[in-house]
Amino acid sequence: MIALQEPCYEIYKAKYQLKERVGTVVDESIDDTFERVASALASVEDAEEQEYYYDKFLFALQNGALPAGRIMSNAGAEELKPNTSLINCTVSGNIPDNITGIGQAVKEAMETLSKGCGIGYCFSSLRPKGALVGGVGATTSGSLSFMNIFDSACFTISSAGGRRGAEMATMHVWHPDIIDFINAKR
Repeated sequence: MIALQEPCYEIYKAKYQLKERVGTVVDESIDDTFERVASALASVEDAEEQEYYYDKFLFALQNGALPAGRIMSNAGAEELKPNTSLINCTVSGNIPDNITGIGQAVKEAMETLSKGCGIGYCFSSLRPKGALVGGVGATTSGSLSFMNIFDSACFTISSAGGRRGAEMATMHVWHPDIIDFINAKR
C-alpha cells in the first residue's frame, strides 16, 4: 500500500474522523475509523459470519479500498449521528409542475441534504420560461428560477458530517429552456 500523504490526514480529520459534538475525538486514528466501518459493515451479516466479514472488510480498508464518503463518515457512528445516512447520492422523483409539488420536492430535498446525501433532479417536468400559468393570467418564470430555490435550500442546509450539500440538476435536450440551462451551467 502507498503511504498516506499529509493532505490525506487533513482530509481525514476534517471529514471522516468521528468526533463528539464538542469536538472530542472518538476515532483516534485512521485504523480506528477502519475498524468502526468494518464492524458496521459486517454487523448486517448473519451472526456466525460477522467475524469473517469484519476481517475481510478491515483487510480491504487497510489495503486501499475506500467506500463512499458517507460510509466512512457515518458507518458505526449511529450513537453520535443517529439521523445520518450511508448513501452518498440519491435521485429525486419527478418534480410536479405546480407550486405545491415544487414546494414538496424542495422539502424532500432539504430532508435528504440534512442527512448528508447528495441529490440529483431533472427539471424537464417544469414549464419553460414564458409559458402560461392557467387561471392566473400570468406566465411562468421558467425552470431555471425554480432551480435557484433548490440551490438556496442546499446552500442553507448544513449537510451532515460537516460536508456541504451536493446537488446535480439535469434537463432533457428537448426542453425549451435547455440553452438557458447550458449557459447557466457555464
